[in-house]
This record gives sequence, structure tokens and C-alpha cells, in this order.
Amino acid sequence: MKFTLKDYQDDAVYDILANFRKARKRWHEDGDKQAFSLSATTGAGKTVMAASAFEALFHGDENFDFEADRGAVVIWFSDDPSLNEQTRFRLIEASDRLIVSDLEVVQNTFNRERFEAGKVYFLNTQKLGKNSLLVRGYDPEAAAQRGEQSFPEMRPDLHSYTIWDTIQNTIEDPSLTLYLVLDEAHRGMGNTTNAAEQDKATIVTRLINGTGSVPGIPIVWGISATVERFNAAMSVAEGRSTDRKSV
Repeated sequence: MKFTLKDYQDDAVYDILANFRKARKRWHEDGDKQAFSLSATTGAGKTVMAASAFEALFHGDENFDFEADRGAVVIWFSDDPSLNEQTRFRLIEASDRLIVSDLEVVQNTFNRERFEAGKVYFLNTQKLGKNSLLVRGYDPEAAAQRGEQSFPEMRPDLHSYTIWDTIQNTIEDPSLTLYLVLDEAHRGMGNTTNAAEQDKATIVTRLINGTGSVPGIPIVWGISATVERFNAAMSVAEGRSTDRKSV
């Protein structure tokens, strides 16, 4: 880390890593899904704490007595692409062990069978909307009918993967562990009349509980200044244990 953690941040990272360790063990040994939350007030340094946690997750940390998860993959999800960019910049700014290529913003051209271990992938609500290329996949005939430009690089080996295919393949790969981080987690939970929040709530529900043949992401970490709605939703999520930390 480029920054020295404050005592409360150090304690929070210790708890986050304890949850990572427990969740990873339970997922790979018993198939149990876990969720936990971090309630961090504005100015508490959530990104600095996340950077420290990701460094340990990917590389291990003797100070936290934490062994690296060499198969760890992180999805960082929010409803705002600019917020994701801000978070990505701050992670790079705070960490001396996470490099730019470790922090990838998922673009519409993204097309891989599974996510790569040791990386944080940034996704947002718009990228997982029903009309997104990531969701509907690349169909050259349909694209031509819509008058869209052809992108051959979207079809490596003449096969196209939707983002849900990638998520499913990553979850089902026994050598990988998929972690989902929900930034501003309260925005994706509970009843709302706001259309944008409804869209996020639907997508977040699919990420957590699964959709069709795609299973729910096994380990979910919610971050927010107000995580009550997230905690309430997790408490009734099917087959998912929960924990909570406030700083």
C-alpha cells in the first residue's frame, strides 16, 4: 500500500479478509454462498480499505496473516460508470501492488469464456441492461439488419459469449473464486419507484440469486454508508449466510 491504514481501517480490512477466507472455504468445500457488508461513512476511506483487501486477496499479506487466493476474480458493480472510473483511479492511486491491467473496465467488446484470476472487473447497470451487447451477445446477421458496424474481434474462434456465460463459466470453474462487490449497495435493494434503481435492483438480484442456468455469485460484499436494505435482502437470500461490519 502507498498509504498507511488508520487503526479503524486496519481493523476493517482484517474483518473483510476474515470474511473472504471463510467464504472461500465454505464455497469450495460445501458450496455455501456468503454475503457480508461494510458500512463506511463518507470520508472513511472505503477505496483505500478495498485496495488493501484486494492486495491481500491476490498476493497474500503476512501482516493480516492472509494467504492469497490464486483463483480470485472480483466484479466491482455500481449503477454509475463514472463512479467505477473514480474507484478504479483511486485503487491505482492507493495500491503499489495492483497495476493498471489488474483493474479492467468491461467494455461492449468484452468476449471471454471466463474471467481471469487476479483481476478486478468493473461493471455497471447499463452494461448489464437487456439491450446491452454484453447481454444479448454478438449476432452478425442481426447486427447487419440493425445497420450496426461489424466487430470480428467479438467472435474469437467463431464463438460468442454473453457476460452471463462468462459469469457462469467462472463460477463453475473449480480453480476460480468469484467475488462480487456492490458499491453503494443500498441503491440496488428494496422497493423503489425510480426507474434506474429498479433496473439496478433487477440486475443485482440476478447477480446474487442467479438467473436461468446461471448460478448466483458465491461471495457478495456490499459497501455503503447505509447498508440496512442490503443486509435485509441478504438475510432472506436463498442459501446465503451474512455478516456485517461498520466503520
